[in-house]
Amino acid sequence: MKYAIVFPGQGSQSLGMLSDLNDNFSIVKDTFTEASDALGFDLWALTQEDQEALNQTQNTQPAMLAAGYATYKVLTSQSDLSPVCMAGHSLGEYTALVASGALGFSDAIKLVRTRAQL
Repeated sequence: MKYAIVFPGQGSQSLGMLSDLNDNFSIVKDTFTEASDALGFDLWALTQEDQEALNQTQNTQPAMLAAGYATYKVLTSQSDLSPVCMAGHSLGEYTALVASGALGFSDAIKLVRTRAQL
């Protein structure tokens, strides 16, 4: 089976996103820990506890990148299949670049945070 992945952009965030996946896949926690280490604050806690902060662009963009990448890693850990192509809507382009291996995750997290602050 062939499939493609399109990663979402800003605006699809929600408080508590990925909490079910986090309960069942340690890779979600690992991904958010790496993001938090790169950013210097607890990104997971922000996505679970503070809707107002989550909706601030400088937080939304790294949160959506981490969520999309964590979801991708869960998906690929459960199957031998790989997508034949990846794309993203707006911010989701960065997630596609990370998932494809063209951009490192920690670098991308810092990049989208800076992008959002401009």
